[in-house]
Parts: sequence; structure tokens; C-alpha cells
Amino acid sequence: MGILTRFSDVRLAGVALLSKRAQGGTGKRIEGVKRGVQDPMGLARRCCFLALLPLLYGCTRLEETFEVAPFLREQITGDTWRACLAREYQVQAKSEVRAGRHWAEASRLAAKGRAALENRDVAPDPPPPDAELSGAHARLTEALVHRNRNPCDCATMQARYDGWLTKSARGANVAALPELFDEAAAACAASR
Repeated sequence: MGILTRFSDVRLAGVALLSKRAQGGTGKRIEGVKRGVQDPMGLARRCCFLALLPLLYGCTRLEETFEVAPFLREQITGDTWRACLAREYQVQAKSEVRAGRHWAEASRLAAKGRAALENRDVAPDPPPPDAELSGAHARLTEALVHRNRNPCDCATMQARYDGWLTKSARGANVAALPELFDEAAAACAASR
């Protein structure tokens, strides 16, 4: 209640109670002295502001920032399949953060990169009904059968596919991404 009370209302109530006007000369208090009663619009404004706080918290999600940031700063070395895949997912997560602070997508990509570092299998995301992405997914699964021959280029191909899928699901401009995927696909297939 103290937060909703304005200073001027409290001051007016205190002045009225201390003066003889509040006593009325009879020793009784006069009703209607303003003691923190708000006008309906002021109360509605405060309630709307307090109702927006959970929405703002839901949009920012600080825990996602704390999960992604350490992964983005890691130095990932090596030329094994898992190290290359983790490094490529790190590149994709950095792209999501730099392109517009898309922490949810960056968190998902960083989780895939961490899984690769922890020697867990990381599969590409399933394709949407989009014909172009479905074709890219088919080419990717075909190429990943021989990933041990050229692990870094095949890891680039998988991470670029997932980045392309993430950006297209968000509705971002993906005009250049098919070319980048095709370059990675050609490099992955070059050693076969």
C-alpha cells in the first residue's frame, strides 16, 4: 500500500489531521480526508505496469544468455568430427546472437555444440514441409554416411543446414544460405 500512495496525498492528510479543521471543534474527526486513495486511472496504470513485468522477463530469459555466452567464448580445437561440429555450431550460434539477439535459437545451437563436445550424437534437425529444405536434408543425410573421410567439411554442411533451418523458421532473409550450404556440400563430397 505504501508504494501506491503518493507523497502529496499523505502530506495533505497529515496537515488536515493536525489542524483544527480536521477536528471540527467537536473533537471528532471529519470523514473524507484523503489517505492514499488513488484515482482509478492511476491504479490501472500501476496494475498494467506490474502485469507487464512477467512478460518482459519471459522475453529476455537471462538463463539462456548465461548458457550460451560461455560456449561462445570457448576455444574449440581439433579436426575430428565432433570438434569440427562443435566449432561450426559455435559459428552458427554467434551468427544468431549478432544478427539480432535471438537467444532461444542461439541456445539451441549451442546445446548441439556442447553435445558434440561431450561425445554425444548430434543429428540434424528434421526438415519442414518446405521442398528446398527437404531436399537439402536428404543430401545432408546421404553425405553424413561418409563423414569420416572429410569430417570438418561435413560438419560445416550439417551446421549450415541447421542454421538455414533456424533462420527460415524465424522468417529471416535466407537468400544466401542455399549457396553456402551447396559450397559445404561440395566440399564434403569432394573427398569421396
